[in-house]
Amino acid sequence: MDLVDTIDIKILSLLQGDLPITRRPYYRLALQIGIPEEEFLERIVRLKEEGVIREVKVVLKHQRAGFSSGAMVAWAVPDASLDEIAERIALNAMVSHCYERPGFGNYPLFTMIHGRTDTEVDAVIQEIASDTGIHDYRVYRTLREFKKTSAKYFSEGQRIHDK
Repeated sequence: MDLVDTIDIKILSLLQGDLPITRRPYYRLALQIGIPEEEFLERIVRLKEEGVIREVKVVLKHQRAGFSSGAMVAWAVPDASLDEIAERIALNAMVSHCYERPGFGNYPLFTMIHGRTDTEVDAVIQEIASDTGIHDYRVYRTLREFKKTSAKYFSEGQRIHDK
């Protein structure tokens, strides 16, 4: 991988935020840094090919879309079957996050589930428990959201190096 240049850092910085809601969001972003839209898109493709980024995704603001219930669920999954169970759970469309987290005793697997109601979230939890055979879990309901932002990995002037 080549050294990421300052234009790439500007592109990555812009892609971390919200895209403009317009027919040509990349055109608008390219204008912000003073390059043609075609170059902006070519650089995104190159960054993807070089493994700097995996993909550019749309993130749904679930509460504004009517998904006002949410719960983090910690699952008691044996180490020997953790990868298999995690892959199965991650296939569920209502699971937005699926992580292994050490330090929580018998509960190393965490999922985040969103639904329109608590009943809908509970049904998803029961579906996952039935599908995986994991019936030992802890549910932590979301009561209030104090902060939610996308991670910021790059800022202008920052350089990353090949290891």
